[in-house]
Amino acid sequence: METQAATNVTGHLATIGTAGKTFILAHPMGMAITGGALLGIGAYYTTSKLFKKKTETQIEKEESEVQETAVAA
Repeated sequence: METQAATNVTGHLATIGTAGKTFILAHPMGMAITGGALLGIGAYYTTSKLFKKKTETQIEKEESEVQETAVAA
């Protein structure tokens, strides 16, 4: 009985074609690579936005906003 169950499991896997086995192996790897790429792109975008060099006009604009809030207070 136990031998027959083991044979059935092996037999079931043997019935899957080469393309099916390739998909079964490649699908999780592809999903992991895609998820990692999306995380990497998001992290790159976020850090580049946070640490982007400011132009002189942006600095002047921020300084004028600070002065306006200081005068209003």
